[in-house]
Amino acid sequence: MTESVRVTFLPANRMVLAQRGDTLLDVALENRIEMPHECGGNCACMTCHVHILKGADLLSKPEEVEQDRLLSAENLQAHSRLGCQAILQGTGEVLVELVEEATW
Repeated sequence: MTESVRVTFLPANRMVLAQRGDTLLDVALENRIEMPHECGGNCACMTCHVHILKGADLLSKPEEVEQDRLLSAENLQAHSRLGCQAILQGTGEVLVELVEEATW
């Protein structure tokens, strides 16, 4: 049985249960939370840029292609990630702030 992860998306303060192995983008889309993803989740743009406010250690480590892409992101922070690349790997709580305006 797969253990679930609690993921809360801000600014809507919407908590959902997710499965380990899913990306943050997958979780958002499966729960009808709009997260921009112009490239379709292929790490070719930065529209799914998020800030991880809690639980960064529960996510996969960023690979070089994601790190390179984020170098030119606006509002870059220490825990910036691309939702399409951040894979849930641990159990617990993850708090995600969407960087771009989203329609809820």
